[in-house]
Amino acid sequence: MPWRSLSDVKRFLALSDPGRVRLRSATAVTLSVLVAMVVLLAFTTLTDQPITVALLGTVVAMQSSAVVKDRDQRSRVITTLLLFLPAVAAVSVSAVLSQFGKVGDVGFIVILFAAVWVRRYGPRGNAMGMVAFISYFFGLFLHAAPHQIPVLTFAIALGIAATLLVRTLILPDRPRVEVRRLVQALRAASISVLEAAGNRDRRDLGMLRRRLDRLGETALMIDDWLDRHDAAQLLSITNEDLSLRVFDAQIATEQLVSALWALDPAKPWPTGLGHATTALGACLQNNPSEDQLRAARKLAAGAADKADLSTQTGIATVVAYRAAQAHIAIHHITMNALRADKAADVAPQQQPEPEDPEGEAPTGLNPSTKAAIQVAVATTAAAVLGELISPDRWYWAVLTAFLVFTGASTRGEILTKAGHRIVGTVVGVSAGVLLAALVGNNQPLQIALLLVCVFCAFYLVTVAYALLTFFVTVLLAMLYGLLGDFSVAVLQLRIAETAAGGLVGMASAFFIFSTGTRATLAEKVDAYLDLMSEVINGGVDAVVAPGGDTDLVTNTRRLDNALQEVITAGKPLELGPTTRNRRGAKRLLRILQSSNRSAHAFARAGVNAARAEPDSAPSAETAAALRGAADHVLGTVEAVRQVVAGESVPPTEKVTETTILDVLRTSSNAPGPVRGAVRALSTLQRALGEATTFVR
Repeated sequence: MPWRSLSDVKRFLALSDPGRVRLRSATAVTLSVLVAMVVLLAFTTLTDQPITVALLGTVVAMQSSAVVKDRDQRSRVITTLLLFLPAVAAVSVSAVLSQFGKVGDVGFIVILFAAVWVRRYGPRGNAMGMVAFISYFFGLFLHAAPHQIPVLTFAIALGIAATLLVRTLILPDRPRVEVRRLVQALRAASISVLEAAGNRDRRDLGMLRRRLDRLGETALMIDDWLDRHDAAQLLSITNEDLSLRVFDAQIATEQLVSALWALDPAKPWPTGLGHATTALGACLQNNPSEDQLRAARKLAAGAADKADLSTQTGIATVVAYRAAQAHIAIHHITMNALRADKAADVAPQQQPEPEDPEGEAPTGLNPSTKAAIQVAVATTAAAVLGELISPDRWYWAVLTAFLVFTGASTRGEILTKAGHRIVGTVVGVSAGVLLAALVGNNQPLQIALLLVCVFCAFYLVTVAYALLTFFVTVLLAMLYGLLGDFSVAVLQLRIAETAAGGLVGMASAFFIFSTGTRATLAEKVDAYLDLMSEVINGGVDAVVAPGGDTDLVTNTRRLDNALQEVITAGKPLELGPTTRNRRGAKRLLRILQSSNRSAHAFARAGVNAARAEPDSAPSAETAAALRGAADHVLGTVEAVRQVVAGESVPPTEKVTETTILDVLRTSSNAPGPVRGAVRALSTLQRALGEATTFVR
């Protein structure tokens, strides 16, 4: 039993953080802070410098570790080195201008404008802008003086050196380990969703959907890994082949889940299905031996050979065998990676990714320029309002007004982020006051709690922005304690300044280059439906002309990424002020997620057809009927597009199950890809038909 509990814990961790990406990121930031803090505290002690010097270098180490997001290791190192320049420039300007009163305030607004404007230059520009912003801010916070510029420059250099030490020596990029952890997360997600589908005592459709979504997100993370690495050098398999293996495993698992969910929960499973799912369970373990994999394949194959495809249990048995085959293939890939890891102590050099080609030049102002103007107006108003609240702490209002625009573009996103920041600050102040009272002036404990807050903030930042704000606020309480400047009044003042900055940010989102959440959602859905049409057309072409090349796997991954953008754009509407709007948004997103899985099944039929021999093509009558069915679904896609855009469309024609399934009647021996394509089109039509009644 303890071993089972440990296995469950490992699976939970793999599901909650696929590939341990968040854990690795938070650990890297925390180690950078720790190394910088140890070195800088020793430096300030030996040279009799104030602790503020150490704190600035530590903050630069934290920020440089967190904001550098280049896709390959070489680019990340170069960007980290370049951060020295904007950090030193910003601190120097802050130290000089702060001597001239309001001129320092104006300088802060200019720095914030520039920090947003340089986002047009991609991850490197964004990182340099954010480091310049945080360096200027902490120059104000720590009351840096011009005579301190040389020593502050040295502190910044030590902070960046600490980040590079962690990035290149302590936690270097290990792509083989990363991909192995990601496929382990894929197996954990597969087990999780199959348990939900096969649980006959507790049938929770909401849980099933959430676990299916997690399976899809994990597969997308593997695809993202493929974008950053050359699998041929690392795993002895091409990127295209690995992408296809993962695609097979994901789609087969989704189809098995659908088949199991359709079974009568009151009836026991036949022996064949039990054997097939048992074999699949063995294939979903992380470290099976070759003998175990061979035995599992043999058990599943025997069950599939005896399955009756005229029954739902027979179909489920065959799909379970296909899922087992797909996961066995991935096992062989990761075993090769493990052997390669043992043969080499260091990861091979990564090839830098080419820059994305530029598309058509956008008309009007660049989005980064619009955002920079928004930020400039918002932070100017926040500075004025913050001065009225506290002439000494006005920059907290400016900080909030700036940060609510970071990573947000629509009114709904900005409103949501501002709300999270205010709530996180209020709760964080309460926790900070309590901890400060318990810790007192115990400096080692203050530093330890500060490090814990850094780790938790960056580990949970993608879970909820309010959690990041909470831990940063507690961190500030510890920071004030280290500076000997802690008081309840200071933290209460932070609440007032944060609320002021949040309100100013909200107002700017509505009145300065306003971007509507609904309009953005409609735009993202439109792009998603364009890709859906590409997948449908590509799938039909592959099925009616088997044996050819196809881009269906790539197009399906593009479809998955587009769905993620739709979900992100629609989330603020799920928190809308009216029940009708909330339900409508949730329903639309749920329907699109369901239709996406049907598109997966349709794409898989096309991929299977591309693997088949050209002489297995369906008859001309069947091909024409299949194209007609696909055209019918494409018509529904256009109807969904119009409804989401707010146009009035006539009620969608009620389609009976046989309208698309009748394609199979055109052939007495419809091949597998045709059968799979027809069934997928039928479920896709049902799902999209529901979306035409989307409530706006």
